[in-house]
Amino acid sequence: METEYLDEEQVISLYNKVRTGKKTWPAGIWSSPAALQYAVTVFDYWIHNVMGWKGWPDARGKVTPALLEEHRLADLVESVFVPEFGDDWLDFEVVLNESMRLSEDEGWAPDLSDRQERVEAAFEHAFEKLVGSPKQQPKLLPTYHRFRNHLLRMWSAFQEAQAEHDKAERESAERFWAQLRLVRSSRGQAAEAWSIVNTDDERRGEVVMVWGEPHPYCVVVLDDDMDAGGWEQVIYRLEQEGPVEEPGMVNYAVRQKGFVGQTYPCAECSQHPSQVDVGRGTGARLGGAQPAGRKVATRP
Repeated sequence: METEYLDEEQVISLYNKVRTGKKTWPAGIWSSPAALQYAVTVFDYWIHNVMGWKGWPDARGKVTPALLEEHRLADLVESVFVPEFGDDWLDFEVVLNESMRLSEDEGWAPDLSDRQERVEAAFEHAFEKLVGSPKQQPKLLPTYHRFRNHLLRMWSAFQEAQAEHDKAERESAERFWAQLRLVRSSRGQAAEAWSIVNTDDERRGEVVMVWGEPHPYCVVVLDDDMDAGGWEQVIYRLEQEGPVEEPGMVNYAVRQKGFVGQTYPCAECSQHPSQVDVGRGTGARLGGAQPAGRKVATRP
């Protein structure tokens, strides 16, 4: 756990296995640099997708120690939230969640462009709305300053977690492409093709892009002995260096030891695309670092 970074999809998948008794939390997960980010991701998922509540404010007054134990969240709360924020961690999280929601609203405070400045300004608004005005109620000042310090510390923790994520992505790409190259093999009016070759110029995979309507369609075929999940690196390289101006508007189909799955553009997707566990071929999972704005599909 010290060197492995889990993205949101992986954390949610892990939690669902823990919640249903199929797994336990890995040792060290709640002491990793990304522990706070993991905890917030899991709890936010639990509120919306497991409990079906509209948001964090609905959790106030409903979360009990017994409920947390039942849904395998007690360790998370005791190991992360309470040490970080104290016994009123839920009140802080409610204020924080509203702060983040407001700061991401492009129509709110358009004069503020800096991300951290927007979060801090949104916090001022959210605290007054949900807790009260420290100017009008001086007794709230200790809580206000404590919550604000929590916010700044949490922002720092998220920045550190993002740095870990970026590092993990770079290292993964470097490992995958260390002995491989993506070479265009043909180009026509209706389609283009690339080969994935190793240092001996042996083909390890093929990529074909067809300029169809309403979106281009790309088929990625990888050798059976290539790393599972390598298709993510191939798609990322295509989006960075390929001919498509709008990467999110390409349908990708992946085959490795059988049909792995397909990603396709979806305007109504949330920031947490659905994860699909595929039982065909190798049982490889199509999920993880999905680009935002896509859904994942598998062959029926």
